[in-house]
Formats: sequence, C-alpha cells, structure tokens
Amino acid sequence: MRYFFIFFLLSASLSAYADELTLHQAITDGLTRGYSIQIQKSTADAKKDLTDVSDSRFDPSVTVSVTAKGSEDPTDYTPYNMDYLRDHSYTGKASLKKLHYSGMTGEFVFKTERLSSNNPYYSLDPSYRNVFLMNITQPLLKNFGRDINTTDVKNAELTAMQYRFELYSGMLDTAESIEKAYYSLSRARDILALAQRSEALAQSLLEYDKKRYAAGIIPVTEVQQAQTALAGRQERVVSAKEAVKNAADRLSNLTNAPVSGEYTTTENIVFHAEKTDCPSSYETALKLSPDIEKQRIELKKYDLTIKYMNNQQLPELDLVGTLGASGLSGTENSATKFEGGYSDSLFDMTRADGVQWLLGVNLSYPLGAREAKSKTASLKNEKLAAVYTLKKTENDTKTDIRTAINSIESAEKRYDIANTFISLAETTLDQEMKKMNEGLSDTFRILKFQDDLIDAQIRSVNALYDHSTALALLRRAEGTSLDYFGFKLGE
Repeated sequence: MRYFFIFFLLSASLSAYADELTLHQAITDGLTRGYSIQIQKSTADAKKDLTDVSDSRFDPSVTVSVTAKGSEDPTDYTPYNMDYLRDHSYTGKASLKKLHYSGMTGEFVFKTERLSSNNPYYSLDPSYRNVFLMNITQPLLKNFGRDINTTDVKNAELTAMQYRFELYSGMLDTAESIEKAYYSLSRARDILALAQRSEALAQSLLEYDKKRYAAGIIPVTEVQQAQTALAGRQERVVSAKEAVKNAADRLSNLTNAPVSGEYTTTENIVFHAEKTDCPSSYETALKLSPDIEKQRIELKKYDLTIKYMNNQQLPELDLVGTLGASGLSGTENSATKFEGGYSDSLFDMTRADGVQWLLGVNLSYPLGAREAKSKTASLKNEKLAAVYTLKKTENDTKTDIRTAINSIESAEKRYDIANTFISLAETTLDQEMKKMNEGLSDTFRILKFQDDLIDAQIRSVNALYDHSTALALLRRAEGTSLDYFGFKLGE
C-alpha cells in the first residue's frame, strides 16, 4: 500500500471545453479544481505541518537573564562600626537546555556575578564569580527510551498519514462521482437523440397518413392517432433536453468547470465485457483501499498510545548528575590569593579552579497510579472498537465489490438481451411498414412497433450506463480508479 503520496495530476486546461469533453479531462479538472479536493488537500497539509509541532519539544531552548540587586540594612552590631550593611550584586545567567529522544534532559548553565559589599568579613570588594555547570536528568523507568518519548511525534506522523489517505479516498470518490456524472450526461444525450428520432418517426408517419387520408385510403382516426403520438413524443424530447441540462450541471459542479449540455459533446460509452472476480478484487482492495489503510493506521496509533500509558504506570526513577567549574577574583580587602579582575575569574573557571559535582537517584511513585491505569483501560476499549471498525470497513468493501460485480453481470445480460430485441424490433417494424404500404397494417400497429424499438434502444443505453457505473463502483472499492485513468501518485 502506498504510504506517502505526491498529490499532483496531469496538467489540465482551465478554459471552457471546446468541441468534446473527454472523461479523462473531466476527472482531471475535478481533481485539480474541485473544491472538495482542495479542502481535503489543505487539511492534509495542515496535519502534516503539525508533525513539526510535536517534534518541537525536542528543540533546544536558550534562557538568558540579567539582574541587579541591592540592599542597605540598618545594623547595630558594634564590630561592624557602621550604621548600614550594604550589598550590591549584578548577575547574568545563560542556559542551554534540551530534551533528548532518550528522555534525558541536558543543560549547560553559565553564571557570572559581581558583588560589592561593605561587609568586613568579605575579603574581596568587589568580587567576581563565574560558574559553568552541566546538568543531566536521565529517566531509568518512566519516560525512558526513544519509543516512549517520541509517541506524540509518531502519532502526529500517523495522523498526517491518515489525512493523506483521507485525501486519496476523496480523490477516488471524486473520480467515481465524475465518472458516473459523465456517463449520466452521455446517457441523457443518447436518450435525447432517441427521443428526437422517435419524434421524427412520428412526424414522418403523420405526413404519410395525411396523404393517405387525402386519398381516401384511411379514416381520420388514424391521422389523429399519429398526431397524438407526435405530441407525446415531442413531450419526451422536452423532458430529455431537461435531463441533458441537469446532467451537464451536475458534471459542471463536480469539475468546477463550465459544461454545456447543448454544445459540449462527450465520448461514446463503449461496452467492454469485463472479467470480474470477487476474491481477486477483494485482495486488491486490501492492498490499495485508502479507507482500509486509514483504519489500520488508527490501530497503530492506539498501540503506540497504550504502550506509552503502560510506561506511565512505572515509578519515576531518575539518574541526576551535575558537574561544574568556577572561578573567583576581585579587589582585595586583605591578603587573598583570589585578587584580580573579572578576566581572572574567567581564567580560573576554565582551569576548574573551583569544582562541584553531584550524582544521585530520585525515586517517585504515585500510590495506585489510578490515572494511568484508567486511561490505559479506556484506550484498550477504544482500540477494540477500532478493530471492529476495521473489520466493518473490510466487510463493507467486500459488499461493495460483490454489489458492483452483480450489477456488472446483470448489465451485461440486459445489454445483450436489449440488443437482440432491437434487432428483432427493427425487422418487425420494417416488415410492418411494408404491410402498411400494401394496406395490410394501420397507424396504431406502426406506432406500437416504433415505441417497442425506441424503448429497446433506451433499455440498451440504460444497460450500458449501469454497466459503466458498476465498473466505476468496482474500481472505487478496489482503490484502482486513479491508476485506471493513468493518474500517477508518487510514493
């Protein structure tokens, strides 16, 4: 099954259709210009962008702060020999922090400080202190491992993939709808042509009867029968023209392009005997149907989330560690080896004049872990519902395939029978016309045989339409519609 799609189609003319609108052209316009497809494509693109949102929590973050602080506290402590104890400090701090896929949080911290004080116990005034720290926290149970920490990212990727399959499914639906609408327009035009032919036959018969009536060969009732039949057939022509316009409007709506039933011709629908096989078609659908694949992805999402929630039931056992270096310098109040300027403090830090380290383990466990357990149980029930949904989707697909194949086989039989009837009706009408010329038949019988012929031709057109639309349904159920018409989706 395709997992990634590049949704581009063959270039299509966006101008009004010229002499003939091909089925391929109609589907191309529907897939490139149809609003429903554009909506689904925009939604799929939006879901794809959300993948970066989920992954962004692993991006490093920088924090910078600068503070100035001062105090003057009154004191009555005699050895100080002062009224106020004064402290002024200026501190700058910068940190770089990152969450890794393994769950480890790493942090680099640099802190610089200038302290000025009249406290006689301080040997440096002002003093400069620089500190560089490396902190890590590595989960050992809860939140440990790449699979656990990337659950949101993987779920976002699977969701984006689902929407791409949703888009593919929409494209298949659109192709099927356009195919059926196209066949509907072609059928309406064929039926209009038959209705016009029927009208012409009635008009010809009426003219012939008028001549025979003028010659005194037939009574006026036969002329009236011909006139009545002509009016009825003219009414059928009006209805057939309306059907053509409506079919053209439906096709125009699906393709989002102008389609004129009066001026736009369509390809003739040609009957092709199709060899169909339900097991083979169902096997194809299991590989290619986006509806089935979309539901399979839903199960994968549940598996990922349940695995994550099982992990959340574990105790928090974190390894923590700190390693740092510091340097100190300043202007001496009394003899001290830390005298010097700010740069001396930086130099001392780089050679680790002062060192600090920490290594330990933190343990935390919520008694009962009811929240994680309850969510896990709920997810398992939801997954079970998703399993049934997948089975239902597969069964629905199999039913659609069976229905399509039954319709195809039925339409083939009806088409053959209708054509046989047409051949017989044409022979019967021809013979009856010869009898009329010899005075052995009447208008009523001729009109009946004409109706029988036209009705048989309409049944043939309808059987051809049903056969073509059933094939469209079969291709949709299999997921092969776009491949059938030559639209290539890149993997």
